[in-house]
Amino acid sequence: MMKKVNAMIFTLMMLTVPLAGCTGDDEPAEVLGCKNTQANNYNENVTKDDGSCDFDLDDDGVQDIYEVDGCTDDTANNLDLGATDDDGSCDYDLDDDGVLDADEILGCMDSAASNYNENATDDDGSCTDRTAVAITTGYYHTCAILDDGSVSCWGNNGDGQLGDGTTTNRNTSAQTSSLGADRTAVAITGGEYHTCAILDDGSVSCWGDNEYRQLGDGTTDDRLTPTQTSSLGTDRTAVAITAGAYHTCAILDDGSVSCWGSNWNGELGDGTTTQRNTPTQTSSLGADRTAVAITAGDFHTCAILDDGSVSCWGANEYGRLGDGTTTLRNTPTQTSSLGADRTAVAITAGDSHTCAILDDGSVSCWGFNNGGRLGDGTGTNRNTPTQTSSLGTDRTAVAINAGIYQTCAILDDGSVSCWGYNSDGQLGDGTNTLRNTPTQTSSLGTDRTAVAISAGGYHTCAILDDGYVSCWGGNGTGQLGDGTRIDRNTPTAI
Repeated sequence: MMKKVNAMIFTLMMLTVPLAGCTGDDEPAEVLGCKNTQANNYNENVTKDDGSCDFDLDDDGVQDIYEVDGCTDDTANNLDLGATDDDGSCDYDLDDDGVLDADEILGCMDSAASNYNENATDDDGSCTDRTAVAITTGYYHTCAILDDGSVSCWGNNGDGQLGDGTTTNRNTSAQTSSLGADRTAVAITGGEYHTCAILDDGSVSCWGDNEYRQLGDGTTDDRLTPTQTSSLGTDRTAVAITAGAYHTCAILDDGSVSCWGSNWNGELGDGTTTQRNTPTQTSSLGADRTAVAITAGDFHTCAILDDGSVSCWGANEYGRLGDGTTTLRNTPTQTSSLGADRTAVAITAGDSHTCAILDDGSVSCWGFNNGGRLGDGTGTNRNTPTQTSSLGTDRTAVAINAGIYQTCAILDDGSVSCWGYNSDGQLGDGTNTLRNTPTQTSSLGTDRTAVAISAGGYHTCAILDDGYVSCWGGNGTGQLGDGTRIDRNTPTAI
């Protein structure tokens, strides 16, 4: 049976997001503070009695918890009550996930770390956190590129879409397996049950469900770890990427578009309805036209071209291609007018609808409007671009992303406005009430604003200006990353 479909578009921005836990290359001397001038967090109370840095006290070749942290154990001669659990015991697996995370071992300034010890942190009391530079949401999962180019994911993992070598769901962030020797990620996108990233050499690596060839590696085998796609073409590299339900498309360095995966409705744009298990060029985007932005819906794909016009292809039920018809198109086809002298500057596709930010900061949407996902105050389907209702007095949109049934935009004041279905709280306004016009989310936090946003199946996540991630909506598989599986109808920091 075919799985329920959706589409996500990647969000790529140079941003910083502290994720839970501490990471980095801190050795015991740096972490615990032995008598070493290189340890700026020096704390003589957590060293060996002789002040040395050898924390393997029982010489078994393993630094046990008591040797590292100093719990109240008379065998630990580096005893420091401040670095133990509240009850003075040695159980540092605070979230009971079977892994000793850095904040559990070291005690950074994290309210979840009951073994907090300010003497064992950096001078400023912080941990050496990894930060995020990009975020994407799939149907029930979320992934971020970190500042070292690695990838961390959380949520549903039934098909390996978290890329950590398992099929275990995660309700907190988990590192994917290696992207390849010395390889890092520079862009990322989540489909229904798969994830793809552009690497620093311009190649593409994907993982997760591959039943419909959406990983592009020449097979139909699911992959639990990042796996390179087949060639993008001689000397060709990828510069932007998007995942639909069961297909993936990339803009190449020459401005052409290459797609792979399901093609029942012509969503690969190559003039056929033949599925492809390797990257395949679309038909022409138009004379001398190139693509500058791309997005994929469940079974359709749209691109902004270099002249600011929009071209779409694939399924066209409900008018999601915006060309004034409901006729399937298996080659790129221009949408109807975006408005007099209007051009598109950003684009996103949901399940069966498409929205674009125009050059004046307004938003125009088209396609399926059940639940009010077009934001025009009605439930009427639109087969041509149609302006949403007001975003607010003097407000304009600066970023946009569509989930399955909802659409969310960041406004020019950093607030977030969403519209559409709200069954799981995915609009973040503190209710579960459907909205057919743009509606502000509840507070992102005192003086907090959003700088990036991504909408999933039934959840939405935003990166805030202080570098933290806030999510809301459905959380049945841990896709909000807050360590629970509790739905949230207001923005919740992770």
